[in-house]
Amino acid sequence: MARNLVLTPELAGNFLPDTSASNPAAREPKAESCDRLYWALDGRDFVVLGKRWHVEVFSVVELVGRRYVQLSLDGPDQYMVTLRLLPVTPLSRAISAIVAWLARPTCSGDVVDVR
Repeated sequence: MARNLVLTPELAGNFLPDTSASNPAAREPKAESCDRLYWALDGRDFVVLGKRWHVEVFSVVELVGRRYVQLSLDGPDQYMVTLRLLPVTPLSRAISAIVAWLARPTCSGDVVDVR
Protein backbone atom coordinates (compact mmCIF):
# COMPACT_ATOMS: atom_id res chain seq x y z
CA MET A 1 0.00 0.00 0.00
CA ALA A 2 1.51 3.31 -1.06
CA ARG A 3 1.48 6.20 1.34
CA ASN A 4 1.24 9.53 -0.45
CA LEU A 5 1.24 13.11 0.70
CA VAL A 6 0.47 15.97 -1.63
CA LEU A 7 1.60 19.19 0.03
CA THR A 8 2.73 22.65 -0.78
CA PRO A 9 5.67 23.84 1.34
CA GLU A 10 3.56 26.42 3.17
CA LEU A 11 1.00 23.79 4.23
CA ALA A 12 3.46 21.10 5.25
CA GLY A 13 3.49 22.01 8.94
CA ASN A 14 -0.29 21.96 9.21
CA PHE A 15 -1.24 18.49 8.04
CA LEU A 16 -1.35 16.78 11.44
CA PRO A 17 -4.18 17.62 13.87
CA ASP A 18 -3.38 19.66 16.97
CA THR A 19 -4.53 17.62 19.94
CA SER A 20 -2.96 19.84 22.59
CA ALA A 21 -6.19 21.75 23.31
CA SER A 22 -8.15 18.61 24.17
CA ASN A 23 -5.29 16.81 25.90
CA PRO A 24 -3.12 18.79 28.34
CA ALA A 25 -0.53 15.98 28.45
CA ALA A 26 -0.01 16.44 24.69
CA ARG A 27 1.47 19.91 25.33
CA GLU A 28 4.62 18.39 26.81
CA PRO A 29 7.16 17.30 24.19
CA LYS A 30 7.80 13.58 24.13
CA ALA A 31 10.58 11.78 22.35
CA GLU A 32 9.60 9.83 19.27
CA SER A 33 11.25 6.42 19.19
CA CYS A 34 13.86 5.89 16.48
CA ASP A 35 11.82 2.96 15.16
CA ARG A 36 8.62 5.02 14.92
CA LEU A 37 10.44 7.78 13.08
CA TYR A 38 12.01 5.25 10.70
CA TRP A 39 8.72 3.53 9.85
CA ALA A 40 6.79 6.79 9.57
CA LEU A 41 9.11 8.03 6.81
CA ASP A 42 10.47 4.93 5.06
CA GLY A 43 8.64 4.11 1.84
CA ARG A 44 6.52 7.25 1.91
CA ASP A 45 5.91 9.18 -1.29
CA PHE A 46 5.61 12.96 -1.30
CA VAL A 47 4.33 15.11 -4.12
CA VAL A 48 5.88 18.55 -3.82
CA LEU A 49 5.18 21.23 -6.41
CA GLY A 50 3.89 18.60 -8.81
CA LYS A 51 6.92 16.32 -8.51
CA ARG A 52 6.76 12.87 -6.89
CA TRP A 53 9.50 11.87 -4.44
CA HIS A 54 10.03 8.48 -2.82
CA VAL A 55 11.68 8.41 0.62
CA GLU A 56 14.01 5.64 1.71
CA VAL A 57 15.39 5.83 5.24
CA PHE A 58 18.86 4.36 5.64
CA SER A 59 19.23 4.92 9.37
CA VAL A 60 18.02 6.80 12.43
CA VAL A 61 20.82 7.31 14.96
CA GLU A 62 21.02 9.17 18.26
CA LEU A 63 24.34 10.80 19.01
CA VAL A 64 25.18 13.40 21.69
CA GLY A 65 21.59 14.47 22.31
CA ARG A 66 20.68 14.75 18.64
CA ARG A 67 18.96 12.42 16.25
CA TYR A 68 20.20 11.98 12.69
CA VAL A 69 17.93 10.58 9.98
CA GLN A 70 19.71 9.58 6.76
CA LEU A 71 17.40 9.68 3.74
CA SER A 72 17.44 8.96 0.05
CA LEU A 73 14.98 11.13 -1.89
CA ASP A 74 14.29 9.66 -5.31
CA GLY A 75 12.24 11.57 -7.86
CA PRO A 76 13.10 13.67 -10.90
CA ASP A 77 16.57 13.77 -9.31
CA GLN A 78 18.11 11.69 -6.55
CA TYR A 79 19.41 13.20 -3.33
CA MET A 80 20.94 12.00 -0.10
CA VAL A 81 19.92 14.19 2.86
CA THR A 82 20.41 13.95 6.62
CA LEU A 83 17.94 15.47 9.04
CA ARG A 84 19.40 16.64 12.36
CA LEU A 85 16.80 17.03 15.10
CA LEU A 86 16.20 16.68 18.82
CA PRO A 87 14.58 13.46 20.06
CA VAL A 88 11.51 15.50 21.15
CA THR A 89 11.03 17.06 17.70
CA PRO A 90 7.58 16.03 16.41
CA LEU A 91 7.32 13.89 13.29
CA SER A 92 5.31 16.67 11.64
CA ARG A 93 8.35 18.98 11.79
CA ALA A 94 10.58 16.35 10.20
CA ILE A 95 8.08 15.94 7.36
CA SER A 96 7.77 19.72 6.99
CA ALA A 97 11.56 19.99 6.73
CA ILE A 98 11.67 17.34 3.99
CA VAL A 99 8.91 19.07 2.02
CA ALA A 100 10.53 22.50 2.41
CA TRP A 101 13.90 21.11 1.30
CA LEU A 102 12.34 19.40 -1.73
CA ALA A 103 10.69 22.68 -2.72
CA ARG A 104 14.18 24.20 -2.99
CA PRO A 105 16.76 21.37 -3.07
CA THR A 106 20.38 22.41 -2.88
CA CYS A 107 22.87 19.59 -3.12
CA SER A 108 23.03 15.94 -2.22
CA GLY A 109 24.68 15.38 1.13
CA ASP A 110 22.99 18.32 2.86
CA VAL A 111 22.40 18.21 6.60
CA VAL A 112 19.07 19.87 7.38
CA ASP A 113 18.49 21.23 10.89
CA VAL A 114 14.91 20.56 11.95
CA ARG A 115 13.63 22.95 14.59
